[in-house]
This record gives sequence, C-alpha cells and structure tokens, in this order.
Amino acid sequence: MDLGTLIGVAGLLVGVFAAVLAWAPQRIASREESAALFEQIRRHLKAHRLELSAACTARQSAHRVDGELPLLTRPGWIPDQPLDLDAVRMTLREARADEHLDAAREQLVPYWPRSSGTRLESYCAAIEALDRPTIWFNGPSYRLLEARTPREAGPDGPGTGLDLTFTLGHYFDGLDTTEALGYEEALHQLRRGPEPLKGRYRRWLADPFVLNRRAALPGVNVLTVRAGDDGTYFFLHRRGTASVAVAMNTTHVAPAGEFQPHADVLPVWGTDLDLWRTIMREYAEEFLGVPDAAGSGGRIIDYSRDAPYASFERARCDGAVRVRFLGLGLDPLTWKPEICVLCVWDAAIFDRTFADMQQRNDEGVLVVGTRAEEGYRGIPFTADNVLGYARHDQTLPAGRACLTLAWRWRGELGLADA
Repeated sequence: MDLGTLIGVAGLLVGVFAAVLAWAPQRIASREESAALFEQIRRHLKAHRLELSAACTARQSAHRVDGELPLLTRPGWIPDQPLDLDAVRMTLREARADEHLDAAREQLVPYWPRSSGTRLESYCAAIEALDRPTIWFNGPSYRLLEARTPREAGPDGPGTGLDLTFTLGHYFDGLDTTEALGYEEALHQLRRGPEPLKGRYRRWLADPFVLNRRAALPGVNVLTVRAGDDGTYFFLHRRGTASVAVAMNTTHVAPAGEFQPHADVLPVWGTDLDLWRTIMREYAEEFLGVPDAAGSGGRIIDYSRDAPYASFERARCDGAVRVRFLGLGLDPLTWKPEICVLCVWDAAIFDRTFADMQQRNDEGVLVVGTRAEEGYRGIPFTADNVLGYARHDQTLPAGRACLTLAWRWRGELGLADA
C-alpha cells in the first residue's frame, strides 16, 4: 500500500472517529430529552388528571346512558335499584388468541422514552425507570373480557344484574394497555391543546365497550356507610402523590382497589373471583393496615378463620353489614371498568370491627370526620356533604358515581340523613 493510500485510510478513520464522537453527545442528548418529555407528561397527568377526565366526560355523552353519572355506561349497567352482590355473576376462562395484548402494546411503543440506546417497551417499563411509586408490584388481577346484561343473555337468562366474563391478567397489563390512555391524553393536551379523545391509540381501540383488545382490569369502589342511632356517616380517602401509580392527589370512596386474587396460585384464582373477598381485603388493608391483604404475599387466606376476615364474614352473615351492587361503568379518561358498591354497617358492629382504624395508610389519608368515644364516625350523610363530594372536581369519577347512586337510592337503602 503506497503512502497516499495510507494517508487516505488514516484520514477516513479519523473522520469516522470524529463522527462517532460528535454523534455520541447527540445520542445522549436525545435519550435525555425523551426521558425528560416522559417525566413532563407524567407530571401533567398527575396535576391535571381530573381536568382531563372532565373534558373526556363532556365529549362522550353518547356513551353515558345515565347522564347523571360521570362514567361511561351501557343499558343495564346501572340497575334500577341496588342489588345483592349475587346479581353479579362471574365466570373465569382462558384468553383466546385474539384477546392477547401484543397488538395493543405495539400501538403504544412510539410513546415510550429511550434507555441505554433502545426504546423502552411499555408504559410500566418507563414508569419503573423514571417515575417508580412507593407501591409497585405486578400482582395478579382479573381482566374483564365481556359484560352482558340479562337482555343480551337471552330470554332464558336472569332478570337482573350482570354476567361478567374474566380471564387472569396482571396489574402491569392494565397500566400498559388501559391506563396508558390517560398518558396519551396528557401528551396530546400538551402538544396540541385542549381537544380530547384524538390520540392514535384511542382511535385504534375505537369502542370503549369492546374490552378484549386491552387489559380492562376492574376497580372495586366501596362507599362505606356507618348507620346508627347517632346518625348516618360515610368515609372517603385522599390518595397520596408519591405512593401510588395512578389517580394521585384525588378524593375517592373507601375502601377501593383492584379486583384481584390475593395470591397467584391456581386454586385462589377461582375462589377469589368474588367481590366480597376483594372488599374484605381492602377493608383490612386501608382501614386496619393489614399488610397481608395487599395481594403480593404467598400465604393463603382462610376467610372463615383468619382475622380480621372472619369478623367481616360474621357481620355480613348476621346482617350487620349490608352489601349492595350499585352499577358498572368505565372511567371516561382511561376506559377502566369501575364496579360501584355500597356497604352499610350497623354502628355498633362497625365501631367494634374498626376500633383500631388507622387514619393514614400506604395510599393516603382516610377522611374520618371527628372522633367519638367509640372511634371514628365519618362524615355526616347529608345532601350538602354527599352531593358536595359527588360534584367536586377533586373526586374521582367512580367515587362520584358511588355517592350519587347512594343518595339517589337512600330511601331504598334505609339511609336517613345525619
């Protein structure tokens, strides 16, 4: 190789090396910029979730059969009166091939930031890397595939209630393919202004009531009422900012949580497909601070023997707590299914069962009213209080629906004003 060729090759190598050196900072800057954008959108979603939700509610009136409620509903999803929990009939089956979540996740990949030179694969991966909350685990959850009314079930079907079909999923599935709609809405608002429901993923899903294209993991939302000779009271919850992954800095009914089995083992998947069991665990966790109720442990709960569940079971069997299904709807921002329930406790049993109630829990602060000699009584059940929270812009849509329906049916439920 002659001298000229050597000089040319050396020059080429120097040029390549210089290009690499120039490109590397740009690559790092691009990665940092995508991470900063993700964090900005997450901050916007946390600060403006209810504002985003209100805009989506206003634009989806065609999907709100019950116009008084801020949830998307179909005919029959809100009953004509409160129902016993056994009016909600549930089945569990395997997901079919067309119900897998790969296509939904692929639609969302362009939204996620880069890390170590590659784009993160999901919403949960991005949260894990850049905005991980205190409470963060991928617990098993029931994934709703279909909700059928008696009319849809045919002439031989039951006369009231709902038939719900589930498969088993995990909590991160719901964040990746349903809660991501909230992220998309926040991104769209920051980039293009206040016109809602224009994100490409939402357009791909198209119909909020087609549940099997995404992981529609229902929330169970319980309005707790304490009723006695001293009046009628209810409890709410202020959700924290750093400790939870969604719905930060909002007001909600209590207890509330994901509909899920308490352990990821085959026998429990079937036996925990039961709203009351989820409600009991949420009471244990949110009102009494029981750590084993969170759904992340391996111990199998014996609801008939283990405390505090055995006392909850006795109270229900004795009629000291009356549990009623109020309805089903979809959150207007994320299209997450929300199951609305009311639990009315006799005051004496409530005071004994929740004598050790904790005002603070892992997810925020309970709104418990003034403390009486027997314990926390709650907020007086009056029109000003119930409807005030039901109409307040800081109350989550599912909580507003529970409050609105409880007031609507206060006569049927035997709830006197405080």
